[in-house]
Amino acid sequence: MTSSPVWVAVVPVKGGPLAKSRLALPRESRAALATAFARDTVAALRAADPGMPVLVVTASVDVAQWARADGADVVDDPGRGLDAAVAAGVAAAAERGATHAAVVLGDHPALRPDEVRSALADAGAADRAVVPDADGSGTALLTLPAGPGARTAFGDGSAAAHERLGHARRTPPVPGLRQDVDDATDLVGAVRLGVGSHTAAALARATLPGVQATIHRAPGGTEPGAALLDDGLEVVVPLEAVEGSGLRHLRVGQRVTLELDEDGRTATRVWVVGIGPGETIR
Repeated sequence: MTSSPVWVAVVPVKGGPLAKSRLALPRESRAALATAFARDTVAALRAADPGMPVLVVTASVDVAQWARADGADVVDDPGRGLDAAVAAGVAAAAERGATHAAVVLGDHPALRPDEVRSALADAGAADRAVVPDADGSGTALLTLPAGPGARTAFGDGSAAAHERLGHARRTPPVPGLRQDVDDATDLVGAVRLGVGSHTAAALARATLPGVQATIHRAPGGTEPGAALLDDGLEVVVPLEAVEGSGLRHLRVGQRVTLELDEDGRTATRVWVVGIGPGETIR
């Protein structure tokens, strides 16, 4: 009879001013959001199983400080890239008595404890498993035996790369786990699912980044319009969202940038880069 895995969660966190550089925000707001994403990821992992250690792998003094305050253990990042950071965490997991490590990058602000439990129960059926992210190409969760010498392949196309390393692809219904955040569209998706308290607080202090969309129905008269985000979600475009943009007309098929409300369902501002106040082409 095969015994159940003993899990330790491994969360690499880079931290610093260059974190989440693809978010179109001022550096301070971007760094605050990156920290909030990581803290919500750690909080969900800890709440999923209070007996499961969570190891934050980092070289940042600031990250180490909040990680310890949030109840995680800290492992030094050797500074040779993401795969080396993961390997350090997986080796440290064995030192803490784990048989298996569950690797989750620190950018899952919509992660829920029940999703962690469900994903680990599903992944436990395989010695090594990979749960792809929402678009199927990246890695949302990687599980593997704890111990030294771990081989991983994080980066572009990592889900397929991990399959080539022998990880079984698993797709449990865990939308919060699969919604990592690299850019503004990802952030809208996470907000739509419901983000954790740290991210909600950081968003309240930051200006939401613009997301790309295509006009699906132009507003006119007293009727609102609609736009399709690049992930296919249709959002409402009220007339007032266009006011002050410098646009006389919006046409179906036109590419625009939107700022969305907290629910991610209604545009609060619509513009075309280079047109209107604050959009001077340089």
